Amino acid sequence: MKLFECFNKTLPMVQQFRLQQCCKPCPKPQHLICFKQWTAEMVLDVITSAINLKCKYRNTHQKRIDVLKNTKVMILQEVNEPILNMAVSKAATLLGAFDVNITDRVVWDHDYNGSIFSFMSDVIFVSTTTHMCVQRFAEKSLVPVICMRSRTHASIQSLATIMAIIEEFGSMRCVNVSYMGPPHPILNSYLLLCPMLGANFKFKCCCEKCPVSPLLYKSSEELTAQSATEVKQCSDKNDVLKNTCVVIAGPTTKHRDKIELFKFSIEDIQRNTCCSWLFFHTCPRGEEVDDKLFCHLNSRTFNAIENMHYIAAALMANAVKGYKF
Repeated sequence: MKLFECFNKTLPMVQQFRLQQCCKPCPKPQHLICFKQWTAEMVLDVITSAINLKCKYRNTHQKRIDVLKNTKVMILQEVNEPILNMAVSKAATLLGAFDVNITDRVVWDHDYNGSIFSFMSDVIFVSTTTHMCVQRFAEKSLVPVICMRSRTHASIQSLATIMAIIEEFGSMRCVNVSYMGPPHPILNSYLLLCPMLGANFKFKCCCEKCPVSPLLYKSSEELTAQSATEVKQCSDKNDVLKNTCVVIAGPTTKHRDKIELFKFSIEDIQRNTCCSWLFFHTCPRGEEVDDKLFCHLNSRTFNAIENMHYIAAALMANAVKGYKF
């Protein structure tokens, strides 16, 4: 009888303990929606982690290191992005995780989807043509949400390019970066990352007759005031290429009549800079760049593309477990 009395007294205590455990607030997940929400230190932590991983596993074919063993990685896309998709999928496999790819016209206004999908995954990588809706989606999510690409950013590709630049120069500080191409989410990413990391940035994304101001140009100017760097929009390609260390060609324009606006060659670069220079192409490539430049000894386009799965792995490990390589 006394045993039953003891059990009856203990049961409410156990139930209360379980309730307390269930009601404990979960730590807030670390999202990557916009670089405005990150610091230079956070960005460099991810890039340094990716470089360390690359140094240790230069060849990732048929490798599995089980840092995120049994983790479910969701790749959620409005439109199939093959390179991004494979970069994240490869990163998941390398770290011992499992990935699921969903390509669908997600109704982002139903931000409760953030809660629904997070019940069934440990980290969500998103590619979308919107931006603010993804922010609301992330706020409802119980797991980290990493925006691979949106209307405003091309996070993984821009970080992979910055990683390739740091691999060559050791740092972004005082590096002069030039961008020539149509307005594109990756341009917005560079507008924040370059001044944030101490680099100067010049770009040409339109013609004088149809001026276009990138979405994050004002935010970039605010960052330059804090980091003592320079950002400048140019109308002439020679001005963009003057004293450049890194030349980035944007993706080819869909308007054939505007290809000439963004066309440049090795001779144009060499005529305007005396610095050691590197070339990157955002891809897809068109007629704005010839084979001579695209395949030049100074071209690092494929280095940046290869870096994408290292960046994805570093983001994934950091977001899920706070793990750094």
